[in-house]
This record gives sequence, structure tokens and C-alpha cells, in this order.
Amino acid sequence: MNLNDLLNLKPENFKDKDISIEEILNWFTLCDAYWLHSGKPSDPHAELTSGMCSNGFFDCLRVLKYVNLSDILANQLARKIRAVIGDQKVDWVIGSPMAGITFSHDVARAIGALISMFTEKDPDQKGKMLWKRIAIPEDDTVLQIEELTTTSKTLNAVIEAVGSGNPNPVNWIPYIGIFVHRPPKLPVDSYGDRKVIALIETEIWAVPPDECPLCKAGSIRYRPKTHWKELTGKR
Repeated sequence: MNLNDLLNLKPENFKDKDISIEEILNWFTLCDAYWLHSGKPSDPHAELTSGMCSNGFFDCLRVLKYVNLSDILANQLARKIRAVIGDQKVDWVIGSPMAGITFSHDVARAIGALISMFTEKDPDQKGKMLWKRIAIPEDDTVLQIEELTTTSKTLNAVIEAVGSGNPNPVNWIPYIGIFVHRPPKLPVDSYGDRKVIALIETEIWAVPPDECPLCKAGSIRYRPKTHWKELTGKR
């Protein structure tokens, strides 16, 4: 399969078909969206948004920007969630910016939710999210969807924003759906009182710069989203 084959896949052909993790990872490779450090100390490594160093990176937006792939993968996650929660009603699906906005919308459609919404980034405080445009009724059920979770910082910011910005208590479903779950150390099966349901789960380390073995070896670190070519060596 090449990229052109991938972009010609039809979502309707995957409605009742399970896709393996290996196949999804191959999709990431075809979309040039997945990188792992070579192991050579002289090669560069990743600087995450959190400021931590890492030996691997998933750029989900490079995959989810394709409408057919987002549809297929959202359906895969929705089916996995339904296998756990059964026919429990899902009224709202809430995601985070940026790649998570459209992906959570696609999951909402696939899982049968009535409403898809997202938090907003606070322009005045880095890392903080806001919930201010709409109110969730107290009796409605809410499912959180994330396209990528590494340290749970964004995930927790969404929970805090909705909890503090909504005029009444939020009835969270006790699960979080995650497209790519890549904590620094596995197993991580829950965040707070909500269990993780992930489509891809892999351990990729993330440490502060003063604890990073690659920094100590002289490896340059790059922000992947702005220096992808330098990081991956692909010119």
C-alpha cells in the first residue's frame, strides 16, 4: 500500500472491520506522521509542547487531516468504546483543540452522540482551557475524546475548564476515548476516576531536559511540528 491507496480507502468498507495496531502504525508511516529516535546519541530528539524531551513522536494531524482516515479511525475508536459501555446513552462528546476538534466530532457521529463540542485555548494563560459558549444540562451524559495523550496535561485542562465553566455539575461518562495514548511509562489505565479506552497505546519516554540522556550526549532537540524535517532527517 502507498499513500495514494490509503487516501482512496472507503470508510463504509471499515464499519464492521477491526484494524490492527500494526496497520494503523503503517498508515502513520505512509503519512510521514510517526518518528522514533534511531538510538544514535548524535541524532536529534523531540521537544514536546510540555517542554519535556522524548524519543518518539506521533503527529496525529498529519493523519487526521484526511477526511476518510479520520472517519475510519473515529469509527474504530467508537466501536471499541461501545464494546465497553454497551448501549449507554452518550449525549455530548467533548474534545480539545486543535486536531482533537474534528476527530472528536467524527467520534460523536460514529457513537451516536447528539452534540459535539470542544474547549478553547485561553489566550492569556498557556496550557489553560476555557469553556464559555454553551451550557451542558445536568442530566446529559458527556464523553471526553482526545486525539493524543502523553502527560495528561491537556486532558486534565479540558476536565477543569468544563467543570469550572459550566453552570452546573457535569455528568462525565467514566471513560476517556484516546486515539493515541503514549504515556512515558505503561501501564496507565485511568486518569482520575475515568478509565482509558485507546486505539493505539505505546510507551514512549518523556523526561525533563536535565534528566534526558540524549541531551547529556549532545543531541539537539527540536519541536516536531515546526522542525519535522530536521528531526526526522527527511529533506
